[in-house]
Amino acid sequence: MPRLLLRLLAGVHLVAFVSLWVQIDGLIGSRGILPARDFFAYLERVLGGGTLERLANAPSLLWFSSSDPALHVLCAAGVLLSLLAIAGMVTAPVFGALWICYLSLVWGGQTFLAFQWDTLLLEATLCAVVLAPLGRHADPRPGLWLFRLLAVKLMFLSGAVKLLSLDSTWWQLTALDVHYFTQPLPVTTSWYVHHLPDWFHRLSVLVMFAVELVVPWCLFWRSLRRPGLWLLLALQFLIAATGNYGFFNLLTAVLCLSWLDRLPLAGPSRPDNPPAASTAARRPFAGVAGTRFRWLAAAAILLLSLSVTARELSRSLPRGPDTPATAVRLANLVDRVLVDPAAPVLGAIAPFRSINGYGLFRAMTTSRPEIVVETSADGVIWNELAFRFKPGDVNRPPRAAQPHMPRLDWQMWFAALDPGRADWLGSFVARLFEGEPAVLGLLGEASRQAEPPRFLRLRLYDYTFSEPGAGAPHGAAGGPAVWWRRELLYDLSPVLERDAFVQTPSEAGLR
Repeated sequence: MPRLLLRLLAGVHLVAFVSLWVQIDGLIGSRGILPARDFFAYLERVLGGGTLERLANAPSLLWFSSSDPALHVLCAAGVLLSLLAIAGMVTAPVFGALWICYLSLVWGGQTFLAFQWDTLLLEATLCAVVLAPLGRHADPRPGLWLFRLLAVKLMFLSGAVKLLSLDSTWWQLTALDVHYFTQPLPVTTSWYVHHLPDWFHRLSVLVMFAVELVVPWCLFWRSLRRPGLWLLLALQFLIAATGNYGFFNLLTAVLCLSWLDRLPLAGPSRPDNPPAASTAARRPFAGVAGTRFRWLAAAAILLLSLSVTARELSRSLPRGPDTPATAVRLANLVDRVLVDPAAPVLGAIAPFRSINGYGLFRAMTTSRPEIVVETSADGVIWNELAFRFKPGDVNRPPRAAQPHMPRLDWQMWFAALDPGRADWLGSFVARLFEGEPAVLGLLGEASRQAEPPRFLRLRLYDYTFSEPGAGAPHGAAGGPAVWWRRELLYDLSPVLERDAFVQTPSEAGLR
């Protein structure tokens, strides 16, 4: 089972590296939206110091070169290492190299690689380094338990932070009334599920909380493990079927599968778990020292993970004037006992992004603001820029992308929620004015073939799913002809002219 688990994780790595590779020039290449070379030049000015100090604060191989060839070499290395692991070379050095390559790209990717599944992949790979053998023989139990407990942590935190945030939509069981159209990138099935009866959405929230908060603990009982595992996998399937979350659901499923075959702490010999005495007899130092090192490494990771989990739970509690005094006292107690003592160590390991807290949708968005980019050749006739997966044309059905992760489309969702913090929008506009092929390659086919615009503006709309029967009786594949309804909120930018557009670090050329 451990070898199969490592091969499955390598398959997730393959998906992640290939998905990023096809986008990397437009995202962080030298002519991309956020060039990695500019970011590391900025970090060099801010951090100062020598190479070792910079690596400690921002661990990435891109310090040595952040050129376009270097970015492609990292992606190619990740793909090659993934294929080697899938083929059977599931060793600690291979997964250590995968971890280094992906961590390097996560730092270079900046906001485009700041998603929870990116850090989850790094944490899972760290567990794989403990699980994977250094030589022919190794005790898989420390690494296997890291995988299992990571799955429990992920699922439990996903449910707990929703309740601890005191968000009214979760407590009133109304979150799914709006989730399917407010999530970052809906798919076609999202429209149909959204229009199911209210009682179905309420029941779905209750089932979700049961699966996330209760079922993970059932995995520790052998008689409940298999049904619990099926429930966890079913939840991931339903999430993937109703939204675009890249490789997140695939990765979560792999973590859950680590519970399939519980290796006994002491038992008969197995191919993946040879008798300790036999191993030690052949290689006395490697056998004993290697096993001890694995258990010590696993224990250290688990202690730090416990502190991170406590910190995530504590942070989820609101601490405003209206927060119940009991909740504040509990959060302060957790901080003093579990979080504060580990703070120096957590601060030191934070740049490695490999021991993390998790919790998607702890506070629901109840509306969907959407940035629409319009271009014009004369300032009179305007055309909307078409993205591949982001909602735009109200007549176009939502599109599925998983396990591919369309990172620009995802970040456009965050940018619409808080445009003032999306400082990369100015660079994006500049590349559109330049007609940069690498950036246009991230967009829909029609936008990739368009001429560079002379004028451009950003407008903010409010989007909701259309009602059944909207427009013509049926659109493509029997669906509605109109999938979305939208209302203009306001112009996010003035009309920008190519010749006069000047991008500055503070203004980003949009104000």
